[in-house]
Amino acid sequence: MFFKGIMYIIYMIVVRIKGIKYSYLKRYKGDETAEKFVEDITMKWSDYTIKTIGIEIEVEGKENIPTEHCVFISNHTSILDIPILFRTIGKPLGFIAKKEMLKVPVLGYWLEKAHCVPLDRSNAREAVKSISEGVKNIKEGFSMVIFPEGTRGKMGQVGEFKRGSLKLATRAEALIVPVTIEGASKGFEDERRFKPCKVRVVFGKAIDTSMLSKDELVNLAANIRSEIVLNIKDYGSN
Repeated sequence: MFFKGIMYIIYMIVVRIKGIKYSYLKRYKGDETAEKFVEDITMKWSDYTIKTIGIEIEVEGKENIPTEHCVFISNHTSILDIPILFRTIGKPLGFIAKKEMLKVPVLGYWLEKAHCVPLDRSNAREAVKSISEGVKNIKEGFSMVIFPEGTRGKMGQVGEFKRGSLKLATRAEALIVPVTIEGASKGFEDERRFKPCKVRVVFGKAIDTSMLSKDELVNLAANIRSEIVLNIKDYGSN
């Protein structure tokens, strides 16, 4: 793994240098060409990360991913969730992520270009602005991913969803796709080191938030969390 680690660092340096090409494309070829370049970068980075660590991914419910833009609501088990979702969803994505994530060298640069929105939960005014930016992304045709727990769960457990964590989807009246990630914590979080693992990703049926009653909206977060937990085969065994 040491040699792979060195090769990965070199790869990430090369990926960062490609930011020069992104700037050129955006300036001289337009936003659409630059967006496609970002999508290509994130997909290739995801593939390389998954292959380097040795992650085997089993996907269920892929047919539930709508063709239109939507909001993916997922449990958060590992720092590997981001490349796993980029790879399995296979469409342009932005993430609502803690502001610290966008400060990570190289990764933060490309996440920002991929319409990821930094979230500062300690600042209510900034949090509202982040939700508004996410809604704007959806209106412009970009799907978004939210981890409503606000932090990574321990040993694969699913924490309680933060209050107001689904406002992005409900304000945009977007389709919600519940996502269950199982096993990714074994790839890093459980032992705090990267190791090969098997990951299972389950996409639930899309929920049309524009059709929900007030009572359904009140219980939406709890119902989605219940579905995510239900789709974890070995929940509680870790």
